[in-house]
Amino acid sequence: MPPRRLSSAATLAVLLIAARASSADDALMPLVVTAAAVPSQAEGYQATRSNLVNGRPTDFLSQARTVDQISSQMLKDIGADSLTDAMAYVNGVTQGNTMGGTEAGFIKRGFGSNSDGSILRDGIRQPRNTFSTFTTERIEVLKGPSSFRYGVQEPGGVINLVSKKPQYEWQRTISGKGTSFGGGNASVDVTGPLGDSGAAFRFIVGQQDEDYWRDFGSNRQTVVAPSLSWEDDDTRLWFAYEYRDYDLTLDRGTAFVDGKAVDVPRKRRFDEDWSRVTGHDQSFTARWEQDLHPDWTSRLTYGWNRRQYDDGQPRVLSVAEEGTATRRADANHGFDRRVIYTAAELLGDVNLAGIRHEMTVGIDHERRRDYLADRYRGATDTISIYDPDDGDLNLDGATYLDSTSHRLDEIDTTGAYVDDNLHLGERWILGLGGRYQHSEQYGGQGRPFVVETDTQDDVFLPHASLLYKLTPLTSLYASYSESFVPNQPDADTGQRFDPEEGHGWEAGIKRRFLGDRLQASLAYFEITKENVVVSDNGVSRAVGKSGSKGIELSAQGELTERLSVLANYAYTDAEVLDDGSENTGGGTEGNALPNVARHTASLLLSQALAVYPDYGRWRVGGGVRYVGSREGDSDNSFSLDDYTVADAFIAWDNRWLGDNTHLQLNVHNLFDTTYYPSSGGDTRVVVGEPLEVTLQAGVSF
Repeated sequence: MPPRRLSSAATLAVLLIAARASSADDALMPLVVTAAAVPSQAEGYQATRSNLVNGRPTDFLSQARTVDQISSQMLKDIGADSLTDAMAYVNGVTQGNTMGGTEAGFIKRGFGSNSDGSILRDGIRQPRNTFSTFTTERIEVLKGPSSFRYGVQEPGGVINLVSKKPQYEWQRTISGKGTSFGGGNASVDVTGPLGDSGAAFRFIVGQQDEDYWRDFGSNRQTVVAPSLSWEDDDTRLWFAYEYRDYDLTLDRGTAFVDGKAVDVPRKRRFDEDWSRVTGHDQSFTARWEQDLHPDWTSRLTYGWNRRQYDDGQPRVLSVAEEGTATRRADANHGFDRRVIYTAAELLGDVNLAGIRHEMTVGIDHERRRDYLADRYRGATDTISIYDPDDGDLNLDGATYLDSTSHRLDEIDTTGAYVDDNLHLGERWILGLGGRYQHSEQYGGQGRPFVVETDTQDDVFLPHASLLYKLTPLTSLYASYSESFVPNQPDADTGQRFDPEEGHGWEAGIKRRFLGDRLQASLAYFEITKENVVVSDNGVSRAVGKSGSKGIELSAQGELTERLSVLANYAYTDAEVLDDGSENTGGGTEGNALPNVARHTASLLLSQALAVYPDYGRWRVGGGVRYVGSREGDSDNSFSLDDYTVADAFIAWDNRWLGDNTHLQLNVHNLFDTTYYPSSGGDTRVVVGEPLEVTLQAGVSF
C-alpha cells in the first residue's frame, strides 16, 4: 500500500519519541500523545493547493494569479447538481448563453461563451456541454488569460472540474435526492484498495430523472464512471472513463418587448414538447507521473472526449407588441464534437547558481473537431403568447439544407512552453515563461463540401509575474499574460472571423487570517481583447476591440471551528472599445458587453451546531447571491434587472445506518424571486428557477 503522509500531530509524536529514544542517559519511559483529529480539507470552505496556474501544486500565497475554489463541502451545502449551480457563488462570473439550458456558458471577467472551450476536467478541455456533479470533487476557477498552459483560450479565464479519485480506504456511499419540481436523482459511489497491489479503484453511477419546472418537459441523464489508480514510491498512474447518456429539455426562455419582459406567467413556454437535446458523451483520461530524481518529475497526460447528440426546437423568431410570436421548426442531427489532448511535461525544483527554480517544461498537442451532419428547417407559424396552446408546429416535411449541412470546423494546435519561478531570497518570486504555438484551422460546409477556412497561425505568448511575501501570512503580486483564439464560424451562416488576441494584467494582495483557517484576496485587473465575436438571436458578428477592468474581493475559510464562510464581491466594467465600424457598420462603440454585470456579490455561511454527540452532527446555513443589471444584447437595446436570490439548508449526520447517515434539506430561491440570469437576444432570455425544495438522504459504510 502506498505510503501515507503523517498529520502534524503524528509527526510531532514521532519526533518526541525519537528524541527520547536517542538519549543514552535516560531510561525509555512510556510516552502518551493525545491529539484532536485533524479535519479533512474537504470538510471546510478553505481552498486547497491548486496546480491550475503552472501545473504544480501551489499554495494560495504563492500564486501570482487569482484562483477561486468551490470546495467539496460547499458543493454539498448548496446542494449543487450542476456546474451552473456551483458557479453562482463565484465572484466576477455571470451566466451566458446556455443553448436553452443544455450547455454550460459563463462570462468571466467580461468575456466568455458556451463555445469558448474554457471548461476543463482535470486540466483537459471539454466539448461544450452541461456538467453534473456526480463525479466532481471540487471546482477551480483561474481568472484572466491562460493560454500559456491551456493553448487556444479566451482571456476571461478557465473553469476546472476536479474529479473524484480512487481512495486507499474503503468507502461506499448510496444517496438519493427528491425535488419539489418532481422526480430526483440517485447515485452509488464505491472506492477502495485492490488488495496490497498498490492499486485502488472508484466506481460511480448516477441517475437523474426530474420534471422540468416550466409548463412541460423533463431532464434525464445517466452517468457511469469507473477509475483506477496505482502508485509506489516513484510512480503514479491514473485512468478514468466516463459515459453519460442524456435527454434534456431545450428551453430558450421568454422574450422582451420594448425593453421589458412580456407579461406572461414565468412558467409559460413558447415552444413544443419536442424541443429537446438527446445524446451521449464519453471521456477517457490517463496520467502517468514518474519521479526521475529527487528534483525532477515527468508527467504524461492523455485525454479523449467526445459528444454526440441531436436537437430539435421550435425557434421563436420574433414577438410583436400585441403578443404574436413567429416560430420556425429547426433541427440539427449528427453533432459530433471531439477534443483529443496529449502532453509531456518535465517538472523540476532545483537550485542553480544559488537560486531555487521551480520549472515546468512541456509540449502538447490538441485537436478540436466540431462536426454537424444534417440541418433541417421546417415551416413557420404564429401563436399568441397569451394563449400558446393553439400552436402545432412540427418537423413534418422539413427542408434539408444542403448548403449548411455537413459542417466541419477543426483546430489543431501544437505548443511548446516553459515556465520558471525563481525564488530570489526568502520573499521574492519572479515568474517568467512563454508558449510558442502553431495552430491550423480547417473548415467548411455543404453537400458537396465547400472549404471555407484553411489557415495556419504561429504565435508566441509570453507571461510574467512578480510576487513579494510581505510577511509569512501576506503576499503582494503582479502578473501579465496573453491569449490567442482562432474564432469558430457562425453556426447558422458559416461566416468566418479573424482570430481573437488578448492580453491582461492584474495586481493584488493575498493574506491569511486566524492562522491558516481563513484566506482573503483583493485584485485589480485589466484585459483587452481584439476581434471579439458576439451573437444576438443566433447571428454572430465581430467587433474591433473590447476591454474589461475591475476589482475582485474574496474571503473564504473557517471563522471558527464551527463556522465556515465564503464572501466575495466583484466590480467589472466591460465595454466595446472599438466597434470596427469600417467592417460592421458601427454603432456599438462604448456599449457594455452583454450579460456582464458591473456588480456581483455572494455570501455563504455554514454553522456546525454544538449539539450533544448522541444526537448526531447538525449543520445549518444559507447563502445570498446578488447579480447587478446587465445588457441583454450587444446593441444594448434592452437590459436585465439586477436580482438577489437567497438559499438555505439544514443537514444532519448520524449513525442510524453504516458509518454515517446523511439527511439534508435545501431550499433554493427561498423568497421565490423572479429573475433573468442571462440573455441570448430579446427572444432568448433565460428565466431563473423559482423556489425549490430538495430532500437528500445518503448512507456511507
